[in-house]
Amino acid sequence: MVEKGTLGGQPWQMVLRGNMECLEYLYTSGEYSDLDIIFPEGVCIKAHRLILSMKSPVFGAMLMGPMAATGKQLNLPEDPHEVFRKLLDHTYLDRMDLESVEEALEVYTLAHKYLMEPARKTCLQYILSNLREETTLAALETSVAHGDKELKDRCIKMLSRDPDAVMSSETVSQLSKEALRGLLKDDGLPFSSEAVPFKGLIAWGRAQLGPEEEEPSGSAVRQKIGDDLLKGVRFLNMSCDEFVDNVIGTDVLTHMECFHIQRAIDGADLSTVPENTPLNPIREGRAPKLRERRELSLCTLRLPGSWAHYTSSSEILLVEGLSSDATIQLHHMQVYGCCGGALNIMDGEGRTISSATSEDDDFTFTRPAVLWKDKKYRVVSYPRKNISLYRGHSGGRARVRNATLSCSRGHICEFYIWEPTSN
Repeated sequence: MVEKGTLGGQPWQMVLRGNMECLEYLYTSGEYSDLDIIFPEGVCIKAHRLILSMKSPVFGAMLMGPMAATGKQLNLPEDPHEVFRKLLDHTYLDRMDLESVEEALEVYTLAHKYLMEPARKTCLQYILSNLREETTLAALETSVAHGDKELKDRCIKMLSRDPDAVMSSETVSQLSKEALRGLLKDDGLPFSSEAVPFKGLIAWGRAQLGPEEEEPSGSAVRQKIGDDLLKGVRFLNMSCDEFVDNVIGTDVLTHMECFHIQRAIDGADLSTVPENTPLNPIREGRAPKLRERRELSLCTLRLPGSWAHYTSSSEILLVEGLSSDATIQLHHMQVYGCCGGALNIMDGEGRTISSATSEDDDFTFTRPAVLWKDKKYRVVSYPRKNISLYRGHSGGRARVRNATLSCSRGHICEFYIWEPTSN
């Protein structure tokens, strides 16, 4: 029988080297434990007051402060023991084995609750490195709840790849009101139409009413949404047809509100709109509607004289600094010599404003890429197979051709960019 407190027949203090080995022994063996942490369902984890207090000011106050409980038990009825165990791993072992973004978000929330900043940063780094489209809304919810701007900005950047799909998903109904407000206010989500966020908002309001109301009235949905959220929809960016087809039939707005908003869409003076109308005065942002069909031959698309080059093994930066002398909508691109894959147009902050996939050289965007006047953009390719690009070296060639614009009916633009050669 091995005597307690020994390793290989000797006192553990004589065998172990370094503080980390000693802490790991105390953690795994429960030696010198002076605290039993009780979780739901009677789960008990042994810990040490001093070590928890060293890593958390909250536990410092709870366990070592003037109002600290003197008993050996500490009840944490709201904390899942599996998640708390991850916090203890980081506290004692200075490491944390996370298996999913969902798990990392739970540990992040608990670390924030107890002000355990090193553990929170470890979770944040894992989330940022492993964030995927299916977990972005949950991460956005966490970022809003805890005021994490870095995480929120990354979520918005991820959502900007396909905001229409995001706002149309069932997951939107699970967002808090504050998180949904952040989505509606953000200028970086290029919805194909302002009808998209409006429909998402209506679906959210109906979900908050619960399943008992199978066909809730427009006024009930309006009450659940509230005018503060409703003003997040930029009705003035809709056309009259979009407003009639997508808004009026919901009965969320009154007849008089619809009348005044329609007049404002048509260009009426906004000062004539009653103050209590849920109308956002912003006319631009988020893929604005182009009021005129403009001949693209009157626009100059400026293409900097830079070579296409690899950004990573699967990413090629085709154009850096693309700009136009007029605000246009880009529907189509042709990338000659391409082998298909994905094509993204990004703004100056690296957010994707539009994307397209193709099996060949022709890329048609799922929503128009709005190029604002005199702003700079980049075009990035994600080819389906490896391509060798050359920069004028012997035996190969690569050049950025002059931009060529087609006739402008429908704002269709053919854009000739690069011509790589393969090995």
